[in-house]
Amino acid sequence: MPDRFSPLDIFLDSNVLFSASRLENHRFLNFWRMRNVTPTFSAFAINEVRRNIATDAHHTRFEKLLLQTSMVSDGPLQIIPAGITLALKDQPILATAIFASMNYLITGDLHHFGHLYGSTIAHVKILSPTAFLETYNYRLNL
Repeated sequence: MPDRFSPLDIFLDSNVLFSASRLENHRFLNFWRMRNVTPTFSAFAINEVRRNIATDAHHTRFEKLLLQTSMVSDGPLQIIPAGITLALKDQPILATAIFASMNYLITGDLHHFGHLYGSTIAHVKILSPTAFLETYNYRLNL
């Protein structure tokens, strides 16, 4: 049986990183405070956030978070199993989570990923940020 604190690799969608870095005390910062949880991003996700940051303070918080984040290479779209319906702009997020062997893909994009919440696709479970934080709140290093 796995330990309660077995390592978890989580791929965070760009909307989670954007939100976490937008406000100094955003609840999504808890992803970086959890025991044996590794927040991970790809260049695709990071560039998407960079394009949308409008203030210097937000940019500074964003860069600080990146220093505490694991990076993986973008995955090929062909790795997405046949039959998965997902907007073209979001396919690189799922492909990278699969390619990098993540345990979870955490996304706040209810519109495009909502139909996949709770599903496991090629070993990657897809959850909303709130669902993950509620499930693993015992890992918080507060």
